Amino acid sequence: MMATTAAAANLPCLPQTWKANNPKGRHKVITWERRTKSPSLTACYCSLSETSPLFRAAKHTIDTYIKSGMVIGLGSGQASAMAIKYLGHQIRAGAFKHILGIPTSVVSASEAAKAGIPLGELGNSSQIDFAFDDVDIIEERTLISVVGCQRLQGEESIIQEKLVLSMADQIVFMVTENQYKRGLEGSIPVVIESLNWLETAEEIDDLFLGDAEVWRRPSIGHVDPLGGDFPLVTSEGHNILDVIFTSPIASLAEVAESLEKVNGVVEHGVVSKFPCKAIVASESGLSIVDNIPTNAVGGV
Repeated sequence: MMATTAAAANLPCLPQTWKANNPKGRHKVITWERRTKSPSLTACYCSLSETSPLFRAAKHTIDTYIKSGMVIGLGSGQASAMAIKYLGHQIRAGAFKHILGIPTSVVSASEAAKAGIPLGELGNSSQIDFAFDDVDIIEERTLISVVGCQRLQGEESIIQEKLVLSMADQIVFMVTENQYKRGLEGSIPVVIESLNWLETAEEIDDLFLGDAEVWRRPSIGHVDPLGGDFPLVTSEGHNILDVIFTSPIASLAEVAESLEKVNGVVEHGVVSKFPCKAIVASESGLSIVDNIPTNAVGGV
C-alpha cells in the first residue's frame, strides 16, 4: 500500500491556459490559447541582478549557441526566463534574424510574446535546432535530469516540456552548482492516467518499496498521499504522482526505465538526452559540461 507518512510540498496549480488536441501528449500538434498573463517568469527575471550567476548562464547560452534562422525550444524557469528576455533584446537589436521559438509551456510562450520572439507550433515534422531549459536537478557525468518537481502544473506540462526537448538537435540546461550533483535526493514527478490511478500508484510504491513514498499531487488545500480534497489534474487530464525518495537515487536512468514499464504511466520527469550540455553557474564563474564520452569540462 502507499505510504501514509512523509513531508510533501503543497504545490498549487495555476489556471489552465493552453489546450492540447492530444490527450495522451503523443507527438501531435500543440497549440496555445492565451487567456491570462502570468507574472511569474517576469518576476523571476526582475528579482535577479544581471550580474547574477544565472543571468550569466542565460546570456552565455544565447550568445554562444543561437544563430540566425534557428528554431529554438524555449524553456521554463528562472534562467530560461532571463534567456528569453535577453534573446528578445538581441532580436530587436538586430543580432539575430528569422528566429522561431517553440515554447515548453504557456508561461514561456507568454514571455516570448512579450519579448517579441516569433512563436511557432510543434508538430510531427517540426525541426528544433536548439533548446535551453531549467531543470530541478541534474546528475553528474550523465547529465540526466529531472523536471516538474516544483513548477506549478496547472498550466505547465511535463509532457509538453519533454516533447520539445526530445525533438531538439542540441540542448543546454542552465543550473546552479547546488543542482549539479552526484548523490541525488528528492522526488520525481510521474504523470499517470486518472482512471485507476490508485492501482498505478500502488504498483510504483511496490517498485520502490523501502526507498520512496508515493503521493498524489494536490492542486490546493490539504496535502496527503491521496492528493487531498482537490487532487491536481493536468491540462491533459492526468494526475501527477510525486515519488519521494527517502534513500539516495543510485541511477536516474534505472528509475526512468522502471517507471516506463508500469501500466498507467503516461510520462515522468526524468530527461535523458544525448548529446547535451549543462552550464553550471556559480559565483566564481560558469562551467560547461558535456555528456560526451570524454566528459570534457571547460570554464568560462
